[in-house]
Amino acid sequence: MKIICTKQNLAKGVSIVSKAVPSKTTMPILECILIDASTDVIKLTANDMELGIETSIDGEIIERGILALNAKIFAEIVRKLPDNEIIIDTQGDNQALITGGKAKFKIASLPGDEFSYLPNIEKDDFITLSEFTLKEVIRQTIFSIADSDTNKMMTGELFEIEDNILKVVSLDGHRISIRKIELKDSYAPKKVIVPGKTLQE
Repeated sequence: MKIICTKQNLAKGVSIVSKAVPSKTTMPILECILIDASTDVIKLTANDMELGIETSIDGEIIERGILALNAKIFAEIVRKLPDNEIIIDTQGDNQALITGGKAKFKIASLPGDEFSYLPNIEKDDFITLSEFTLKEVIRQTIFSIADSDTNKMMTGELFEIEDNILKVVSLDGHRISIRKIELKDSYAPKKVIVPGKTLQE
């Protein structure tokens, strides 16, 4: 694999996906950021098996491929690189060469096929609301989710849809937050619990 992109684009992509890299794990592959240049788009992915984030960055793909790099080391290297074009090139023996200006870094990489990909979600069943409304609803209810994992249901928020009303409920055993919003369209009844960590991100 060989890709070329600007430091700005790479740094932005790394900072977005880094939020899904677990601080502690028994699986070394989950401590990595996956760089996927197997299609016409450069995608960065991180996944801690509970929260997964994928983003695309602009750049040029010279040679297609995928590889996984340790997120902490990779983020540190990107931060220290000069504001030039950055080349990421795979070498033999599971090594990756990252070049920017006069700086060169060689780090160990893992095969991308070991990485746990994000599940493919069928997008034919959805509701539509504005980004501002969603952020406001989360901000106004997120404070009353439970911190402890003793009751998994309470560590998330209930999104309940009925006709054109979206109701968002969170509770931690002591307090409860309920927010109702009128949607532009009517939808079939549905109830889902979204994890609090995902909503915060």
